[in-house]
Amino acid sequence: MTKRRFRAAAVQTLARLGDYDHNISLATSYVEEAVRQGCELIVFPECMDTGYLFDSAQHARDLAETVTDGPFVKALSALAAKHGVYIASGITEWDPAKNKIFNSGVMFGRKGELACHYHKQFLATHDQNWFAFGERGCPVVDTDLGRIGLLICFDGRIPEIFRAMTLQGAEIIVDMANFFAMDQADMWGPARAYENGVWLVAATKAGHERSIYYPGGSMIVDPKGRVAAKVPYDTHGMAVADVDPDMAADKSIYAADDKIAGRRPETYGALALPYEQTPVYGIADQPLVPSRSVTKVAAVQMHMTADAANADAVFEMVDHTAKLGAKVLILPEYAFSPTWLPNAEEAALQAESTPAILARLAGIAKRYGCLIGAPMVEREGDRLYAATVLIGPDGAEIGRYRKTHLTAEEKRWATAGDAYPVFDTPFGRIGVMSGFDAVFPETSRCLGVGAADIVLWPAALREPFERELLAVPRAEDNRVALALANRVDSPYPGGSMVVPPTGFPLWDVNVVAPRSLTLGAVMPRHVDLAVCRQKMMIPKVDMFANRLTDTYAPLVAA
Repeated sequence: MTKRRFRAAAVQTLARLGDYDHNISLATSYVEEAVRQGCELIVFPECMDTGYLFDSAQHARDLAETVTDGPFVKALSALAAKHGVYIASGITEWDPAKNKIFNSGVMFGRKGELACHYHKQFLATHDQNWFAFGERGCPVVDTDLGRIGLLICFDGRIPEIFRAMTLQGAEIIVDMANFFAMDQADMWGPARAYENGVWLVAATKAGHERSIYYPGGSMIVDPKGRVAAKVPYDTHGMAVADVDPDMAADKSIYAADDKIAGRRPETYGALALPYEQTPVYGIADQPLVPSRSVTKVAAVQMHMTADAANADAVFEMVDHTAKLGAKVLILPEYAFSPTWLPNAEEAALQAESTPAILARLAGIAKRYGCLIGAPMVEREGDRLYAATVLIGPDGAEIGRYRKTHLTAEEKRWATAGDAYPVFDTPFGRIGVMSGFDAVFPETSRCLGVGAADIVLWPAALREPFERELLAVPRAEDNRVALALANRVDSPYPGGSMVVPPTGFPLWDVNVVAPRSLTLGAVMPRHVDLAVCRQKMMIPKVDMFANRLTDTYAPLVAA
């Protein structure tokens, strides 16, 4: 089908509980206004037909409609046919064949036909009181606007759902939501669009419905993670923007890399395993000793530079950080290289010095009883690897991670790793993702499935959104503490930080964790391992137990 630019509208309004006439009238007025403005895709929030906070499962059943003959869906179908547009909305669906109630999304085509039908997969606490978990997978449909996928609200907190649609060729993701918190809109929406290189049209409610306050956050986001239009908080209205589906074909990042082609699906097998077969299964039920379950983690923003091509200053900073009580330390990528992106010759030279560097770091680790994450270049036979070595408090090596996702420049000299090990240490279960690895949500998810408590991220960042949009979701999606140690000579310098497993109290990273550009800055944080082991975002909403892994086949397909 021919792709072309079109105009989309994300509607921000508030349904009235149980009042179909009111909600149909509301939808009609917004569709007419959107059509007046030239919109061809109009998106409404979650459960727009009935409202959302029911008294009971029976109350939900009494209000629910089928997708073929309910009053709200029939009204939307008629509006789509009348105006020759696409209309998507969340509905409360009764499926008589399955004898179940679903939190569903529907999209009607230009002739009023049902073009796409979706069930919410990742159910919030109250959802589970009356809705069944979704049974329709991650559908993507061809339209004359482009390839479109549907999801609903909390589904955006699970990277695999968005990713599965992207891998089926989705260019536009429609999100019908009831956002409870600003970060869900302001961070997760742009983050998912950015990491997948797709458009996002997200519509949510604004106002109060019984015990829930909806702040709003309806927006349209382009494939680079940039917000093209947004409705102000606590207001009703529409975010309207022109959408160019062809932009979703460009998955490029950095100078010569690709967010999709750079994936390593052959290494992601753990993501499709049933929950009961993964290390994270039951981790929250394993006892911890409170006095031994708090770890001080430090991102040490120190490395060699072209102006200071001597490693002594790096060792001194590591020693000083350990002396002040940090127990888990991580350095930036290629910390013992004077350049942020070594070439083949520089990498080979660094590999020669690796044994001596590790020996000195081992002395520091043993002296202070700490763990040091050392990003190095290692040689094995005729191969070089970008590796992070974990040195334990006895000075011995605990293990090493070989970088799995290599940039175009690294591929000229390095061999990629093929696993995401999580190491048991005296300071918690620790995994590593290095540099470019973090662009791929599969990396941190594999570490999460591996029951990591702490993820170390040595980096040489190149784009602002790597820090601003990816760091917090990589921590919160997996309920891990994330230690980002970034170089100060990379294209996007500084900003090292430790993100708690529950994220920050504010969504804007630059406000809550201002970016330091100082070489030698140390960002410490106390991490409670008990919080890292608790993988629930809210009651009954486990970031791993609630995944529907049988729908994730696209993630592990070659």
